[in-house]
Amino acid sequence: MELKEAMEAATADLDVRPGFVGDVMAGARRRHTRKLLAVTAAVALLAGVTTGVVLTRSSEPPLLTDDERLTAATSGDLASDRTVVEQALRVWQSTQKAPERIADFSAPAHVFWAGQTPSGPAVLIVQPVRGTSTPTPMTLVGLVAGNEVVDREMLVDGERERGIYRFGASQSTTVVLSLGQTVYWSQRPVRGEDGRLSRQWQAADTGGSGVAVVSAQPADRPVFVRADTQPAADDFLREPLMAKQDYGPDTAFKPHPGLGWTDSVWATDKHDEHPQMKSMLAHRDMQRAGVLDYLVRDDEWGRWQVRAWLPDGRFANVFEANGETYAALYRANGTFDSGVAGGPTRKTAPLPARVRLPGDLGTVVADFGFRIGPDRRPDVWIAPAGTTEVRVERAEGDSVQVPL
Repeated sequence: MELKEAMEAATADLDVRPGFVGDVMAGARRRHTRKLLAVTAAVALLAGVTTGVVLTRSSEPPLLTDDERLTAATSGDLASDRTVVEQALRVWQSTQKAPERIADFSAPAHVFWAGQTPSGPAVLIVQPVRGTSTPTPMTLVGLVAGNEVVDREMLVDGERERGIYRFGASQSTTVVLSLGQTVYWSQRPVRGEDGRLSRQWQAADTGGSGVAVVSAQPADRPVFVRADTQPAADDFLREPLMAKQDYGPDTAFKPHPGLGWTDSVWATDKHDEHPQMKSMLAHRDMQRAGVLDYLVRDDEWGRWQVRAWLPDGRFANVFEANGETYAALYRANGTFDSGVAGGPTRKTAPLPARVRLPGDLGTVVADFGFRIGPDRRPDVWIAPAGTTEVRVERAEGDSVQVPL
């Protein structure tokens, strides 16, 4: 009691601020909570150690995809050649430079096919990766041949796998994946006396592995399609498979293909619009008619065209494709009438683009940047039927007579 009385006497003139007692109690509760959390964490850690579970901060999901090739046994006639397989994996990893859309290559790669080709051993590799735009793992698939990565592609949802690789000294070896369908291929199209083309197709042999190896020279114009049914000899409307090289150089600026022209010009004084000018389907119309072959590479069709209203009321669209000049003829109402294949384009020769129109409608001759014919028409002229030579005026002002 003496201590209590002494304390009361010492604090008789002091005021306690409002809320002081509540703050003291709250502080006590906070200290108690921290101690409780510390004890709980220690108990949890101890439990983790005793059960073999380490508690860590949640991480990204593992690099796994549902691509069956990641776990499939290696197929192909070199599947058991460990030297080939291991060397291909070393090349794959040593040249692994992350494309723009890929952020994580850490998962192991897997060889799902290894085979001998006319250009040497080739190995198909698949690997789960993570992209930069989504944490969802995706599949990277590609081919190694000649100690280099020929091509690889990341399979993003909604994008179809190309599954075709062309390589070798003359780009004559093609490895193509069936991807659940049949691969048909054809080469050396033949043009008949009626001006129509035809192709003979055959199924590529995959040997049950889903991978076919085909040898064909680019000059023979090989075409590959995936389909459930074999294309007919006169079918030029299937979607051809395109290898990486067929898309052209991966640069910001690409050279203009063919003759290098990019303009649309008129060969006649009449410039009235025609329905075909808005459809942009001349290539498909010509393929449907069997006059124009498949266009596989991006550089196989030119970026120029010549338009003309013909004396018989039809409309002509002249263009370049597969190194030749073509003319698509349309009726006045816009429906396709017929197509004509001209001769090969000759970039360094005068009048490099020529196509003879049906009947007595004459010959379309073009040389962009020059004046042509007796009327000095710019870029293009329709030479009347029976014309044997054409006057071409150069930029310097001199002229030459060009045999037709």
